[in-house]
Amino acid sequence: MIHTNTRLNDEGANAFTKDEITEFGNLTMVPDNLAARAYFEKMRSRGHSIDTIFVHLLAPTARRLGEFWDQDLCDFIDVAIGVSRLQELLTSFGAAEDIPLVDLQHRALLITDPGEKHFFGISMVGKLMRAAGWDVTISMGPSIKEIGKIVDRDWYAVVGFALSHQDGIKGIGRGINEVRRLSKNPYIGVMVGGPAFTSQPETAIQVGADGVADDAPAAVILAKKLLLAQARLW
Repeated sequence: MIHTNTRLNDEGANAFTKDEITEFGNLTMVPDNLAARAYFEKMRSRGHSIDTIFVHLLAPTARRLGEFWDQDLCDFIDVAIGVSRLQELLTSFGAAEDIPLVDLQHRALLITDPGEKHFFGISMVGKLMRAAGWDVTISMGPSIKEIGKIVDRDWYAVVGFALSHQDGIKGIGRGINEVRRLSKNPYIGVMVGGPAFTSQPETAIQVGADGVADDAPAAVILAKKLLLAQARLW
């Protein structure tokens, strides 16, 4: 375990210390499946809103799990368990915030840019999403036309685009436009990831995405948040 008393630099995240995020991350991976829920409830009892906990505790915890994994402080199974429990909390407490109880289809399409040569990241996202209960399709380097055919043919809750180089930004933007235009799911969520976006998160807004995922665990949690947001619109 890693311990520090330093608060996160981002002012919006000051509700929780790094210690608290680390502690919560550890609790999501312990055998007791109620430990993380109890911690969540403790944070609520301190007066934090559901939205504050979602944005400034659950999302950073997902990133923390990714750091644990990268630093070999835990294995893939531990991270998969942790992410699944974060998803459960999103569903459970999200429903408490007036999200209709609908049949949420955990189907995701992950896409790389045609010029992409690095596939490890998106493969890890797909692997972790499957472990967390998602039905995942990965398409390596499809054309804009092919992307349109895929989302027009099959229903997806979320589509994710991965990009490591800035040269492909415009192409990703065109791909997202095609998804929005032809998707069988009119409320489809779009997330982006990879160095091209994590180094400049504002680029995600420029291409029309709904959010940026820093790593595989964060991608699973972001996808779940996008899916729950759709439930309010059906």
